[in-house]
Amino acid sequence: MKKILVIITSLILLLSFNLSYGQDDADYFVGNWDVVVKGTPSGDAKMKMHLERAEGKLTGNIKPEGVDAVEISKVNEEENKITVYYSAAGYDLYMSFEKKDPNNCEGSLINMFDAKGERIEEE
Repeated sequence: MKKILVIITSLILLLSFNLSYGQDDADYFVGNWDVVVKGTPSGDAKMKMHLERAEGKLTGNIKPEGVDAVEISKVNEEENKITVYYSAAGYDLYMSFEKKDPNNCEGSLINMFDAKGERIEEE
């Protein structure tokens, strides 16, 4: 009887751990990110990206160095991946990012330039 109780308790703990981990994953991209886009015609582009969840959807802004922040017009979410759409310098642009580890993501700007994001830790 003790073995059954230990097995059931272990399964419940394991299941609750998996459920709580999955919930954190849903908001993986929420927060502030340092983004670097490599190899653009003007060199490497550095920017800050802020994402938050409002009314169940991701929203936010992107602030390239030396320029005012621009609002993100749309965010497509998939499992461990997002695509953010915005307009800058008269162009409609998009960046895709995929989760790499807890504080880093990788992707591309318009599928042409490699992009990397690093989470900015809150102090």
